[in-house]
Amino acid sequence: MPGEEVSQAKQQLKLIIDEYLSEKDVELVLAACDFADLAHSGITRKSGEPYVLHPIAVSSILAHMRLDSQTLMAALLHDVIEDTEFSKEEIASKFGKVVAELVDGVTKLTHSSDKQVNKAASFRKILQATLQDPRVIIIKLADRYHNMTTLDALRPDKRARIAQETFDIFVPMARIVGMNEMGDNLEYLCYQNLDLDVFNKIQQALQQTRPKRCEYQQIWEKNLTQLLQRHQITGRIKKKNNNIELIRHFLKNDINLQELTRSHTFEIILTSIADCDRLVDVLRENFQVLQFNDHIRRPLPGGNQSLMMRLKGEKTTLSLTIQTELMRKAARFGVVLGENAPQACRSAIQASMQNLNTLIDGECAKTTFNDLLDYLHQEKIWVYTPHGHLHELPQGATIVDFAYAASLFLGNHAIGAKVDGETKPLSTPLASGQVVEILTDVLASPNPDWLSFINTQKARRAIQNILRDQDVEEQRIIGKQALDRALRLFNSSSHELSEDDWINVLEWRHVDNKNTLYEQIAVGDLLPQLVANHLFAIDSQVEEPSSHRLIQGTDGIDVKYARCCNPILGDPIQGHLSRRGLIVHRERCHNLLHEQHLHPENIMPLQWSDYEVDDVSFTAYLCIDMSMNDEQISDLIYQCRKAKFGVEMINSQDNKTYVNVVVNNRKEIAQVIRELRLHFGFPRILRQDTPVMISETHKVV
Repeated sequence: MPGEEVSQAKQQLKLIIDEYLSEKDVELVLAACDFADLAHSGITRKSGEPYVLHPIAVSSILAHMRLDSQTLMAALLHDVIEDTEFSKEEIASKFGKVVAELVDGVTKLTHSSDKQVNKAASFRKILQATLQDPRVIIIKLADRYHNMTTLDALRPDKRARIAQETFDIFVPMARIVGMNEMGDNLEYLCYQNLDLDVFNKIQQALQQTRPKRCEYQQIWEKNLTQLLQRHQITGRIKKKNNNIELIRHFLKNDINLQELTRSHTFEIILTSIADCDRLVDVLRENFQVLQFNDHIRRPLPGGNQSLMMRLKGEKTTLSLTIQTELMRKAARFGVVLGENAPQACRSAIQASMQNLNTLIDGECAKTTFNDLLDYLHQEKIWVYTPHGHLHELPQGATIVDFAYAASLFLGNHAIGAKVDGETKPLSTPLASGQVVEILTDVLASPNPDWLSFINTQKARRAIQNILRDQDVEEQRIIGKQALDRALRLFNSSSHELSEDDWINVLEWRHVDNKNTLYEQIAVGDLLPQLVANHLFAIDSQVEEPSSHRLIQGTDGIDVKYARCCNPILGDPIQGHLSRRGLIVHRERCHNLLHEQHLHPENIMPLQWSDYEVDDVSFTAYLCIDMSMNDEQISDLIYQCRKAKFGVEMINSQDNKTYVNVVVNNRKEIAQVIRELRLHFGFPRILRQDTPVMISETHKVV
């Protein structure tokens, strides 16, 4: 009976909160539970069960984490404003303003007929509310987790859509606020609902190898226990369920099926950091260490602190997480711990939240939503000030990006920097763990050249705001100087340009005079490298097919694709101005990074256009970690053609198979890799920057 289900759920919630809340708080939570039952009376979920079971379940999830009564009350009422006739004001009058604000924070917006606009506006609202009170995102994550456990009642397409949204937004959000246990649970459910064939295949492999895995786990556990006892280190060893990590590595193609089933994971929880360090020394003396990372001094995103080691055994490998009890708790619950979390954890979460604050500065909700997605899925680095303050930046960020992340003053007046005590140019890309000291001069101001190598929107907006505020005459001087620096590559200057050159440039930019062009350069609306490229590289007329339609802002520019990294539509890219024209590289190309160190003024940001281009193709170079015979090669060709991918070359040598496939974009590379892995028993398949040197026995098809 529905009434019995609700009564049992209420009773279960009461049993949990009786353990840690005061009698008064328990009464308040149960009153909110009764109100939620009344508000959702007669409403059922897709499964047919009473709707109120959902908010009770969400509140129970949070109660297991020992959240306060206000959070539990808001969880019980989180759908009331959105789905019933009760208002925020009525909730405030009954349960207080704080609870009402929390409920309002997780309430979706439905002001527009455009679902995408509503979704974007809702996520922006959640971000804004989270910055005011982190409990908003805690409630939202628990809400999404319970929804993910009850997807069976929905159509397969809707399950997949919700799972993809969860994977894109809520999993990385959980990591940012340090709720890694929640993030793991959500991620596991996403894989289960996104690609059931692959998920079941991995589960089957794990199940088949379970007896052998348990045998090796016992051996590892015995050896580690003896090691702790012998060296009188007090602690406990905990076998970790690493299924989610194995699935993640497998789907990212970091590991093949055989390696996957030979990997084991343990946590070792010790009483102090000193003991953690001592154990690392002991392990180094007794095992071959494949990898070591100190994340106690340099925390991971969300403030996750530990020493991480990977050890080689006779037939297996072991991944170890070594940490104190408080570190383990902080890694699982993060922001939930509040002031009880370690300082490093709080500092890391605060750094991430500051970046989120930057994202919601704009007025357009859709832009905020797209920026959020980009931010959540960027590779990130963690950089420190000399005083130990942590700043989170996207991978590829430079010293200028760091300066603006630290403060507007440092960014606007930067003249140089020391990285780990060594003087470096402002264009230097940074790496995790570095300590950066910014050198300033109050008379200095931003240089428009910086816009060519910075990687954060915060720095770009700040620089452009300063440049636009300058006097017009000063803008013209700065713009002219920037153009001269770009022309220097071609042994020219603005004074040496002919009248025909100027007519060419002004017509290309649709402006009337040189001064307007200089002003555009000075405020960052036009990169001087593009002007130089247009003037001197256009004569070669060797433009890549359709490149002017593929990359934004390159009309009239000679564009070529770098052979060293083979960029494909959809890859993150940057441009390098050379005498041969504008060369497009993948963002992390080693050659590009080397050039950025030497000549930062020749580097420029690039973005693919939004146009749908069907007549452009790229060659992707793949390496399959298995040797194939003629029959398998024929099968590979058939599989590619069946999926409508072209094949240029196949060559099997050195226990590997190399194949060049023709695709339209980066997504198609992922698709062909997935389909070939499924078909050939999940070998590792890596995309290579350049084609392999082939032997005489190669096949051309």
